Amino acid sequence: MNFLISRKNGLQVLIFGALALAAILALPGLLPAQTDACALVQAGDAAALLGGTATSKPTPGGQACTWTGSASGRKLMILTYKNTRVPGETAFMGAQQGAQADQDDKISNEAGLGDKAFSVTTSFGAIFVVLKQGRLLQLQYMTGRRGTSQDIAALRPIVQKAVAAF
Repeated sequence: MNFLISRKNGLQVLIFGALALAAILALPGLLPAQTDACALVQAGDAAALLGGTATSKPTPGGQACTWTGSASGRKLMILTYKNTRVPGETAFMGAQQGAQADQDDKISNEAGLGDKAFSVTTSFGAIFVVLKQGRLLQLQYMTGRRGTSQDIAALRPIVQKAVAAF
């Protein structure tokens, strides 16, 4: 099966990235974190990032959430996982290696967020992945264009609040 995806289609890249992380995290023993992903981000913070009035839509079970702003096509996706058998460090490293696969993406270690964290600019926006007490938290900011350092800077305060609540 061919999983090569054109970088021109950011949505496909997003889906591929989410599926790759999900595959890493779907190993036996990994469970959704016991956290409501939508509750990790306040509506006002999401609105400031996304524009207009922000609305959230959780997945069944609450382990993922998508925030959408009314004034733009931008979105914020939050994914939460906890680990019961496979070390969280292993899943985190797998996510980090996956992020390094595209040479056009810029990956940076992020200090002061959980136990370990990194950010990455992608063809569709920006991502933060955080390891905290054996659980993973991922925030994806979908801007509809290649992510910039400004996107990382805009997302960072929201990530800090989400990590504190995680």
